[in-house]
Amino acid sequence: MKLKLLASAIAVGLCFNAMAEDTSSTIRGKITGPEGQDAANTKIIILHVPSGTKKTVTTNRNGNFSASGLRVGGPYTIIVDSDVYTDQKFNDVYLQLGKVKRLDTELEQNTNVVTVVGHKLSSSSNQGSSSFFGSQAIKTQSGLTRDIKDVVRANPLVTILPGSDAPITIAGTNPRFNSFTVDGISQNDDFGLNGGGYPTQRSPIPIDALEQVTVDAAPFDAKVSGFSGGLINSVFKSGTNEFHGSAFYEKINDKWAGTPKVDGVKIPVGFKDRTYGFNFNGPIIKDSLFFMVSYENFDSPQTLEWSANPGTGAPGPNQTEATTAEEAEVIRIARDVYGLTEEQIGTSTGSPVEKDEKYVIKLDWNINDQHRASIAYQHDKGNRTRNTTSSSGELRLSSQWYNVTEKLDNITAKVYSDWTANFSTEISLTDKKVANRQVSFGDFADVTVRNLPSGGQIAFGSDQFRHANILDTETTTFKFDGTYLMDDHNIEFGFQLEKLDVQDLFVPTSKGLLVFNSLTDFENRLADTYTYHNGTGNDPFAVGADFQHSKYSFYAQDNWTVNDQLDVTLGLRYETLSTNDQIPFNQNSEDRTGLPNTENLDGRDILLPRLGIKYQYNDDITLRGGIGRFAGGQPNVWISNAFSQNGVNDGFFSTSNITVPTNVITNILPAAFDAIQNAQSDGNVSFTDPNFKLPSDWRYQIAADINFDIPGVGEAGEGITWTTELLYIKKKDSAFWKDASLHDAVVTTAADGRRLIYTDNDFRYDLMLTNSDVDGRSYIFTNALNKAWDNGLSANLSYTHQDITEANPGTSSTARSNYRFSNGINRNVPADQLGRASFEVEHRFVLNLGYNTEIFEGYQTNINMFWERRSGTPLSLTTNFDRSVLTSDINGNVVGLSPEFTSGNYTSYIPTLNDPNVVYTDPALEAELQAAIKQYGLERYEGGYAPKGSSSTPWITNIDLSFIQEIPGLFEGNKGVLTLTMDNVYNFLNSKKGHVIDNRFGTLRLYDVDSINAQGQYVIDRVRNDSNRFNAEQSIWKIKLGVKYTF
Repeated sequence: MKLKLLASAIAVGLCFNAMAEDTSSTIRGKITGPEGQDAANTKIIILHVPSGTKKTVTTNRNGNFSASGLRVGGPYTIIVDSDVYTDQKFNDVYLQLGKVKRLDTELEQNTNVVTVVGHKLSSSSNQGSSSFFGSQAIKTQSGLTRDIKDVVRANPLVTILPGSDAPITIAGTNPRFNSFTVDGISQNDDFGLNGGGYPTQRSPIPIDALEQVTVDAAPFDAKVSGFSGGLINSVFKSGTNEFHGSAFYEKINDKWAGTPKVDGVKIPVGFKDRTYGFNFNGPIIKDSLFFMVSYENFDSPQTLEWSANPGTGAPGPNQTEATTAEEAEVIRIARDVYGLTEEQIGTSTGSPVEKDEKYVIKLDWNINDQHRASIAYQHDKGNRTRNTTSSSGELRLSSQWYNVTEKLDNITAKVYSDWTANFSTEISLTDKKVANRQVSFGDFADVTVRNLPSGGQIAFGSDQFRHANILDTETTTFKFDGTYLMDDHNIEFGFQLEKLDVQDLFVPTSKGLLVFNSLTDFENRLADTYTYHNGTGNDPFAVGADFQHSKYSFYAQDNWTVNDQLDVTLGLRYETLSTNDQIPFNQNSEDRTGLPNTENLDGRDILLPRLGIKYQYNDDITLRGGIGRFAGGQPNVWISNAFSQNGVNDGFFSTSNITVPTNVITNILPAAFDAIQNAQSDGNVSFTDPNFKLPSDWRYQIAADINFDIPGVGEAGEGITWTTELLYIKKKDSAFWKDASLHDAVVTTAADGRRLIYTDNDFRYDLMLTNSDVDGRSYIFTNALNKAWDNGLSANLSYTHQDITEANPGTSSTARSNYRFSNGINRNVPADQLGRASFEVEHRFVLNLGYNTEIFEGYQTNINMFWERRSGTPLSLTTNFDRSVLTSDINGNVVGLSPEFTSGNYTSYIPTLNDPNVVYTDPALEAELQAAIKQYGLERYEGGYAPKGSSSTPWITNIDLSFIQEIPGLFEGNKGVLTLTMDNVYNFLNSKKGHVIDNRFGTLRLYDVDSINAQGQYVIDRVRNDSNRFNAEQSIWKIKLGVKYTF
């Protein structure tokens, strides 16, 4: 008997690697007769056994067939029904999400029906930049958070960064640039406010609701778009003809965790997480209508990462420069001088909260053998306390904190149809609504007291960016996908409309912003600056952005089976933007910049060609690669900036060195109120370059998958698979921000000749979103080994090297912050910001081990381990310029590096000993700075600038372990499940190891500059002693216990 498709041919290895934003799977193949002749008009009957869903297709004249829109998973039974030759039957076939299963077989004559048993779908597979995770891998992942991130981190290119948001970077890109879909529903933060990438504070998906997950950083498929990072695609479970259910409860607290130490002193870290939920699925009408519902609830008080310095001892994992005595003094003055209560002012202690509730309901309907439909509804509502102290330089009292509450409602409907044997379609309609509210604990002005005796500062009152902050978005998506089989070509084509409605109210400092230069000034009511910004008529709603933005996409591609070894995919995608909403014209801004501020991106378009190739050299070697252009994923809030900060609907008031009244914290300064009431439409402006091009990148991939055996290691079970892959990404037209009002400013340089100094008397800024004239690039090299043994043991080992450059990383939601906080020598020059990318992970080693057995007969035992060792993220040594206005020239003109802006994000000039380009306010500072230069290894940059990303945060090593044991249930067919998950086993084995030292902003300030003198010399008045953050909670071992009941 001759069979091209043996049992191994139904395994994962022969799936064509073409992941897309699919919600289903496809089987494609070629049927031939005994002499290799095309077996036309042969029926292919495909039965999804658990649900009774059946699909029948017929081969064309070339013997080819294609069946799309199939449920993921299985098992399937596939019958090749021929009127001429002997039938064949394939049992236990499993399908992967978004992948094409190849089924090529040669029929025989005059024999009994041939039955082939397929291999059960592997629980996971890693092929360099692409990975697949089945239901077993999802269920047994070793993370603590019940987040899909704990699943996909096994991919060699996926890294979860430290921090409460747990941002996920794929291929070293900005976490905001990824795309995450479930059942075709976008789970992205469409507006772009959240650092974690979700539209909610935590994962919006109950993990038990997921059937399969895929990850891909370079899917050369024209159906794919909407990301400049990576694509995470998943699908909800569906009900079957059998009723199944489960309920779980999990708990973790500080009693089941280690205690961190700082300088040998134990630091108490208090936390208690509780999660519970359930999942039910089954039939409503057998073989026809099915349901699935999943619910999850999370509640946890959070731990403060920073505390005031008491002078002695160590009360918290990180201490600010500001002391507890200074905190008490600020509270006393605010109470006794300004009339605030201590409850209003708050303290630096307390318990931030985090809560989350979510659920999913899904219905599947087998209309008939040619059509099926599904509808899914998703809801999530969560809250997290934000803006607690995050660095050593500023201590924030609780009136500065705020609660972020987000509500998500998603609904999607899909119809899968087979119209003929060769033509099928998928039509979907999705509506997603997100409501974001950010409510401060304090309801009055933002107050900062600087230059405390300790050198730090203290802030209290409503954070200036929360004074008026309301966001509602609605995203409606219609999608049509068609597939037509023509000879050896499977033609795909489609159309997508994505409409985003935005109502965004964002008016910083509309309750006032006060800065005092000392405790004495604070007590004497002498404010260094008072700032007030509001909508015309003192109405913040006058500034609100209310606009609609649509994207139309068209694609077509040919999936050509050249022969039984070579598959080629060639496609083209076209996207165009559309909006009818106009941005108010600001004549004053055009006078300053020479450019209109009214660009809304209407009509902007882009072509995205794709080419993917897969060549099966022999049974053991597969070569693959591709070329493609990708675009999308950049936050829409960048576009919203131009609507909400047009300088026409708002007014701006600022004054300095003013004695303020005692009620100024709770009441707007009368002069400021009057100025806004009669504003002349001349506020600061954010706008988009009229010549703006949509950012994109070209991706080039070459890879090989090689199967081999090692005697004694690789013989039992499947062989060892070695994947080696090189991915090169070249960015094009990257986003960049510059102050366009400086285009005609008089420009000089500091004494070193590199730092630009502008003369600018406008006292306004006009920040323009434009394109960088220098673009970054990525070299990413990956090697991975995969092996599964018959005894239940599996292993995956990978190493990834990244070498990535960029100019502005675009890590913020506002033009002001993206301009202000990008590291470089000069803010307005892209080439002066080009350097190591903020999210580059230069080296990353990952080992995943799994063991599935039965310690007790009939009851599964699963042991899984995740080990990761990776280099730290880039760190820039920077200079803090104390004032936006450095000095005035001999004519009294205002001079500054970027007038109206201060920050510590300028990369540092590294002085030599007795350097003529610098002077010191205290001679002792020179020796202190030289010691710091040596400490950071910056000697080789003396006389020049330390490059962006010249240093890195420390390496991170992590080991997570999970143990899952089934036990007897109360009734026949029921089971209990006990789980024990340990995070950071490395720290458990050695309390001095497993520590996470990170840096939220990627900078350490080297020294402060008071001014630049008439000779262009830096006047250095302080050498900094900044430190990275000791992430206490992520630096200790923790144990989570859980119980689940299944039936």
